[in-house]
Amino acid sequence: MENLNFTVSDVCFAYYKKYRPHQVLEKKNRAEHGLTLVLSGALQLKFSNGEKAVARENDVIIQRMGDTYRLEALDKGAEYIVISYLAVPSENVVNLLPSTHVYTPIHHNRYIYAFESAARVYSSYGVCSATLLRALVQEILCYVIREVYPTTQLGLDNLAIKAKAYIERNFSKQITSEKLSSIVGCSPSHLRAVFRKTYGDSPIKYLNKVRVEHAKEMLSSNVFTIEEIALSCGFQNVYYFSRVFKEYTGISPGKY
Repeated sequence: MENLNFTVSDVCFAYYKKYRPHQVLEKKNRAEHGLTLVLSGALQLKFSNGEKAVARENDVIIQRMGDTYRLEALDKGAEYIVISYLAVPSENVVNLLPSTHVYTPIHHNRYIYAFESAARVYSSYGVCSATLLRALVQEILCYVIREVYPTTQLGLDNLAIKAKAYIERNFSKQITSEKLSSIVGCSPSHLRAVFRKTYGDSPIKYLNKVRVEHAKEMLSSNVFTIEEIALSCGFQNVYYFSRVFKEYTGISPGKY
């Protein structure tokens, strides 16, 4: 399990915020990772790639370094706690956290306690505050990871889990079996075997499924051309995109 380790190296801030209805925050190329716990109301996120998500009470928003988005409080406004942090190695945190930007915790009370503790420590500036803050944020991240990937699953299927997380975060890039197996640290044949055993498909088939799901969302928006969607979802050309899309949906992208 050594290769799953990470360390929260710095906590830039942790504090309560309250937004009136339809108050907006625009963020470009976020400089740090972030965690936001919604205490009341709802927040809507709109990302530069067209993705939208709504976080409601007890939801956690997972913000990643480099994200560009628009955050807006909905009709009743919102109260939340926001944490900004850095971690090393950064890619371990990114690959292990859920691929979605909004996560609904299973045991939300422990999150509320940890977020509120972090906000109190940040405002107190007491002895060892920085060390305690880092520990609290690392604890929150571990809560999420352990809920998404139960301990037994992490022990048995670490390679498959890392490959799946990488695919979901990087589906728009060019990914081959060789590149994926090199990233997780095994041979292509071994990765195919453990991935199929864990998820019922080969890594490349799962990659195509992820790409097709994102393509369906983009097609539904009626904003992008088929060629733009193909390239955005990681397909090298429209012909290959159309063939794979039809294989998984039964119809062409144009008819969809």
